[in-house]
Amino acid sequence: MAILDLAALLLAQSLIFGEVHERLQLASPLQAVAVLVPYILVNMLFLYAVGCFRQDTLINPIGSMSRVPVALIFSGGLQFFYLHYGLAGLYVHEPVFLSISACAIIVLTMTGISFGAASASRMSFYFMIRRHWFRRRILVIGTGQRGAYLQSLMNQATHKAVSNLMFVPQSVLGIADSISSPAETVSGAAVIAVGNKSIEDLAEELGVDEIVVAADERRGLSIKRLLACKAAGIPVTEFASFIERETGRVDLRWLELSWLVYSNGFQRRALDVAMKRVFDVSFSLIILTVTFPVLLAAMAAVYLESGGPVFYRQERVTSFGRAFRLIKLRSMRQDAEKGGPQWANVNDSRVTQVGAFLRKSRIDEIPQLFNVILGDMSLVGPRPERPVFTAQLSKDISLYDLRHSVRAGLTGWAQINYPYGASVEDSRKKLEYDLYYIKNYSIIRDALILLQTLRVVIWTQGAR
Repeated sequence: MAILDLAALLLAQSLIFGEVHERLQLASPLQAVAVLVPYILVNMLFLYAVGCFRQDTLINPIGSMSRVPVALIFSGGLQFFYLHYGLAGLYVHEPVFLSISACAIIVLTMTGISFGAASASRMSFYFMIRRHWFRRRILVIGTGQRGAYLQSLMNQATHKAVSNLMFVPQSVLGIADSISSPAETVSGAAVIAVGNKSIEDLAEELGVDEIVVAADERRGLSIKRLLACKAAGIPVTEFASFIERETGRVDLRWLELSWLVYSNGFQRRALDVAMKRVFDVSFSLIILTVTFPVLLAAMAAVYLESGGPVFYRQERVTSFGRAFRLIKLRSMRQDAEKGGPQWANVNDSRVTQVGAFLRKSRIDEIPQLFNVILGDMSLVGPRPERPVFTAQLSKDISLYDLRHSVRAGLTGWAQINYPYGASVEDSRKKLEYDLYYIKNYSIIRDALILLQTLRVVIWTQGAR
């Protein structure tokens, strides 16, 4: 989808804007390029930020299309400042960039072109989806519990449109089929008749794009046959790695510690740590500068509504189990925890009216940027939990302490993929996303998570 959008934007803007740029008082093609290229790049960034390229968004045409205007409004506003305050300094003798109305007309024209291009690319995308242009043929070895789990997982709407799973029993690799209850086996319609065919013959006959090994029993598995498939250019993927790639989480239900140890990931180089720290401090200072007026207004609103302290300090746990004092704007009554620590609930009666707005808009989180600057937190990482809950969850959930191998974050991979967690089961699911983030860390992923946090803020996902 991103490639389609980029191609559509480049084509439409080049053809239409290239024709009308002189009527918009742009004196030369060079000025048109200086206006056009940054705008297209910003368009793509905001389309990504509001979730236009996510699988769960793309399966819903109306939901996907409704996000496009939001992205274009943000990019249009940024483009206006770029024209009126940026290019005006570069082209000091060009009145077009000094005129508010002229800049507004340019932005509106470009936004209209972008909306038409994005709409056309989505129509093309859904046409191709209906024709199965992106459909992958995946051969799964195993029809027992793991195969059934994979079938239920990939039959969800987010994956079903692009994945065609075909199952063969693990006996095709010389392993006796495991005994499972009927509820824990793959439905018969998806199972391919093997006969006397080898896995190599089946893969060639079916024209598969990938083989996934989901056998419940691995002892006796014929590696040579899988190697022959891989040598023939067919990717062979292990069950846990396939789930990790497709879902963006480390599935704890089937997790084998040996896979976690031997698979790629968990790299922490000194350069990465240094770059992350520079990134954290720099962006925290920028965000604090931009949001300082909002923070002052929110502080005044909290004080006027209920008096008392404006900030709320609470002990949380960060890297290596170290406790620190997290700073937030107070969103609950002053006596909110007179009965002891407890998780926040939906429509929590302890939340004040101002506090409800601050939580939904995430304005109450702004003071945590001071924790980031002090080194207690990072901009991106697992959300910090309270010591009393950390102790409980460490007992109830295997590998929970692994999330403390990095600094806690203001936002994180779990926050943009899973709603607010207020139970042990929620914490287990969020841990799966946190482990994926820690295992696959990169500075680029941090930047992308920060961009997608805009989507969570706009649609107030997961706020309580």
